Amino acid sequence: MGGRQSFSKRVLLPLAVIAATVSGLSIMGLSLWNMPSTSVPVRVSNTTPRQTTSPAPVNEYLPVNVFNASSVPGLARKMASTLKENEWVVKTIANWSGQKVQDSTIFYPMDAKDSAIALAAQVGAQLKVATKSMSQTELTFVITQ
Repeated sequence: MGGRQSFSKRVLLPLAVIAATVSGLSIMGLSLWNMPSTSVPVRVSNTTPRQTTSPAPVNEYLPVNVFNASSVPGLARKMASTLKENEWVVKTIANWSGQKVQDSTIFYPMDAKDSAIALAAQVGAQLKVATKSMSQTELTFVITQ
């Protein structure tokens, strides 16, 4: 059987298999890309959030993500420094670009109100339960002033 294969068996069939494979991988990649991540509490601006390295927690409260929702540059960084001095673990410092927040607010996971109350006592912010798109393992502190 040393005959020549037809053009469709030699070229078109492998081309169709390759195209189907690339399409399938593209669809799977896009669906993975659009999956919500539990490690990202909120959308942030185009600036890359700074992940801070912190020692082991020295208090029993949840770590804090600090976001600047004001027009004052460096406000989140300054607040994060103050929180660290008061033995809070700060995980993320970034600009807030989520839903508009009128007053400084601490968003907390449903089962972590104690941590939120302790933080609010120090910074004077209002409390709200975190939405599903926010971290469920850390406090989200959005500063407006």
